[in-house]
Amino acid sequence: MNEDGSLYAETCDFQKQDASCILDMYSRLLKWGDGDHVMDVGAGEGSVSLEVLLPKLPTNFKELVLADVSSKLLDFARERCDDERVNYRQMDISSRTIPDEFRQHFDHIFSFYCLNWVVGVDENKRAMKNIFDMLKPGGDILFTIISSTPIYDFWENMAKSKRWENYSNNVNNLISPYHHLNNSAETLRRYLEDAGFIIDVCQSQNCCFTFATFLKFLKMALSVNPFFQSLPKDRRAKFIDDHAEEIRKHPKIAIFQDGAGNEALQLSYKILVACASKPLNTV
Repeated sequence: MNEDGSLYAETCDFQKQDASCILDMYSRLLKWGDGDHVMDVGAGEGSVSLEVLLPKLPTNFKELVLADVSSKLLDFARERCDDERVNYRQMDISSRTIPDEFRQHFDHIFSFYCLNWVVGVDENKRAMKNIFDMLKPGGDILFTIISSTPIYDFWENMAKSKRWENYSNNVNNLISPYHHLNNSAETLRRYLEDAGFIIDVCQSQNCCFTFATFLKFLKMALSVNPFFQSLPKDRRAKFIDDHAEEIRKHPKIAIFQDGAGNEALQLSYKILVACASKPLNTV
C-alpha cells in the first residue's frame, strides 16, 4: 500500500463495510472482560480502526493500540482521534522480535486487510507467532485477509508491460501469498495451528462491493497501489490511463449504467476470515 493517507481515507468504503460485517458476524465468539487491552494490526491511516472498530468496542475497554509498519500513516491516524485510550505503535508484525512490553499484553488482536501484505512462508509464520506471543492466555484474534482480488491481477499485468516493468519489478513481493492458492483457508489454518492457536473459524468467503462510479473504484485501486507514488509525476497520468484499461478488461469487474446514468462498477473478490484463541494454559 502506498502512504497517501488522505487518498486511502477517501476511498476505503469497502474495507470499512467488510470490517463492520465481520465484526457483527463473529464478535459473539470473542470473550470480553473489564478493562481489556486491544490491538489493531495494520491500522494504516486509521479509518477502519477509528470509524468501525473503536465504536464497536465495549465502553469499558482499557486501551486500543493502532499498530502499523508506516509511521507516516500512524501520524495521519493520530491527528484524527483525541481518545486518550487510543495509542499508536510503529512496528512490523513479521519482524523477528516484538516489544517486550507487548508480550502477553493484549486480550484481543484484530487485523483487517493487513496480513495479505505479509509475503513469504517464514514471514507469515513469524507474524502469527508474534501475534500469539502478544496475546494473554485466553486472548483471541479476529482477522480478515484479502486472498484473491482483481487488483493483484492489475499489478501483475502492468508489471509485464515494458512501459512499467522497471517501476514494478518487485511485484511478486507485494502480492498476497494466498492469491494464487486453491487451498488458501487450509494454508492459513496451518499457520495458525503452528503458532499454537485454537481455531474457531478459518474460512474463505466470496465478497462483492458496488462502487457508485468507475472513478471511485479507480481512486481506491490507486490508494493501495504500491508503485504509484514512486512514479515520476510526468508518468502518472499515463499510468492511470493504463490502470483504467486493465480494470475495464478484467472478467471479475462488472461495469454497468445505474439508474442515474452513472458508470457504476462491481468488484468481486475473496477474503479469509479467522477467529481463534490462545490456550489458557500457555506459559
